Amino acid sequence: MAKKKLTDEQMKEIELLKANNEMLRKTRNEIAERGGSDTAIRQVDEAIQEVIENISKIDKDAGKKMRSDISRNSISEKKDTSSSIDAEIFTMLQEQRNVGVPAEDKKKDSPSDVAIPSETVDMDDSMYNKFDPTLQYDVIPLPSKGQGYRNKIDRVPVGYLTAYDENFITSPNLYRDGLVIDFLLKNKILNDSIDVDDLLSGDADAIVLFLRATSYGIEFPIVVRDPDTGEQIESTVDLSKLKPKEFKLIGDENGWFDYETEYRHDKIKFRYLTRKQEKALKRLTELEGYGTRAAMLENASKDIQSAVLSDDICTSQEKDEIKKVAKTLDGIIARLREKDSSAYNKIITNNLVMQVMSVNGNTDREYIRNYVNSMPARESLLMRRFINTNAPGIDFEIEVQRPESLGGGSFKTFLNWDDSVFLNIPDV
Repeated sequence: MAKKKLTDEQMKEIELLKANNEMLRKTRNEIAERGGSDTAIRQVDEAIQEVIENISKIDKDAGKKMRSDISRNSISEKKDTSSSIDAEIFTMLQEQRNVGVPAEDKKKDSPSDVAIPSETVDMDDSMYNKFDPTLQYDVIPLPSKGQGYRNKIDRVPVGYLTAYDENFITSPNLYRDGLVIDFLLKNKILNDSIDVDDLLSGDADAIVLFLRATSYGIEFPIVVRDPDTGEQIESTVDLSKLKPKEFKLIGDENGWFDYETEYRHDKIKFRYLTRKQEKALKRLTELEGYGTRAAMLENASKDIQSAVLSDDICTSQEKDEIKKVAKTLDGIIARLREKDSSAYNKIITNNLVMQVMSVNGNTDREYIRNYVNSMPARESLLMRRFINTNAPGIDFEIEVQRPESLGGGSFKTFLNWDDSVFLNIPDV
């Protein structure tokens, strides 16, 4: 029996489903690499199977081939146990330990000049390389005007959210694992050469604002605290009034910017951090407060207990053994914290070290770290103020009207813009 010829519409639908499948597989791998929950992985697996079933309804052979490809790939793919974010964190920690140590006292295998990677978006000149020209999209101008990237691309094509995307927007596991925004950016930016981790945070915020406003309307309900009375006030923000901040800085060929210190007149090149780098900085800050090894052991112990103690496969005796091991780890963690526990974190200097790329032409990372740590407080403050004031992004300052019952008038505050923006939806 001859195979039924597919219509153009059916072929387009299959291509769309295949693209969704590829995006889902990438999301699954990312959840696994970040140590995400089994529930989140299982949910993505179910979505993949649903895509395959929909393909099979159109073309059985295509669905069969996709099942075979997935089975083969799942065997050949190996999980990378060290994420690039963790690699950057531990590079910074190693550099910190080396600062101030005489050269002869350093171990031979300790990197004395390990450069933090300069992630920039290396974008293709062709903006429109989407897989299906029938997709609905808009071209979003970036607040950075492309100055923070090597290729200076200043706008990206972004697809509108669909009903299919809502399956993931409403998934609590993706929010818990911090993946929902990554998922949407990877799925809706229609230029395959753009790595969403390499987007400047302000540019990513502009894209998310577009997706939220065009999908669920410009009304954004909020609850804020009145700074004068402490009362919780319910209000609504008009998202169409949120505009990009004025950005006038000009980036060099690397996407770095110029700054001259006020007193010593040092010439500095700095960069604005990407989403990936900001995640690394956040993770580093979390670890530094109580010792890196103690934090890692504590997290590992919690994960093991969560995975094993609730598992009906393990016997009572095995669970008791796990509890004993966890108790032993608690003792080790306590001793580590006594030995390596900081009463403060180094978020200010860590941030500057990640941002500063050269000082008077010197790009050596250890030199830059020493320079940042020894900056006069006034110089540091002025530089941070310059960087923050000129940072590209959306102006999230809003004005909230106070109810007459609370005295009337208004006050200004900043809109909290995070993963929850797709959960905070007005009732239909």
